[in-house]
Amino acid sequence: MTLEEVRGKIDAIDPQIKGLLMQRLDCSLEVAKVKAAAGETNIYRADREEAILDRLGEGVPEDRKAGYLAVVRKIMEASRMYQYGLLYDWMDDLFAPLAEGITIKENGTRVRVRLTRENRPNAMSSILSMIGDYGYNMDRMELIEDNKETNTVTFELLILGNLSEKHMKTLMFQLSRESMDFRILENE
Repeated sequence: MTLEEVRGKIDAIDPQIKGLLMQRLDCSLEVAKVKAAAGETNIYRADREEAILDRLGEGVPEDRKAGYLAVVRKIMEASRMYQYGLLYDWMDDLFAPLAEGITIKENGTRVRVRLTRENRPNAMSSILSMIGDYGYNMDRMELIEDNKETNTVTFELLILGNLSEKHMKTLMFQLSRESMDFRILENE
């Protein structure tokens, strides 16, 4: 096969993938509706996602497994982001408790947060990916504690962006739900 022929095959596959991803997001919409109706705001379940990854990884050749599972993880991350955004739009005052004691500056340029997560593969890379998916960059990330007893890590992050923006508030909401402990420390 020539390079052009291979690219032609890829170009034919991509619309099929798009269709399946849209169907999956339709299912994510339905999950968000059910959760909102129940007053539930937690989307992320690490144990469920790990079981899904184990199941979907079965039978995948070893030379493709890491890449395949990386794509599946990204699909799950995108699904969660979509669902959290829907919940944020549908449910009043999800951000208010997160901002208690914080002055939100209309022209702020950085948000400093502290969060704790289970210390496992992809725990922090998914946070960094999430920040980028919302369209923000990091200025700094500092490990505050690596607790061997609880198998958790605590980080302080300085995110470039304005806390008065809806997208940043939605990111803060998702970070709060996907962390064991989450606090907005400062809006600079």
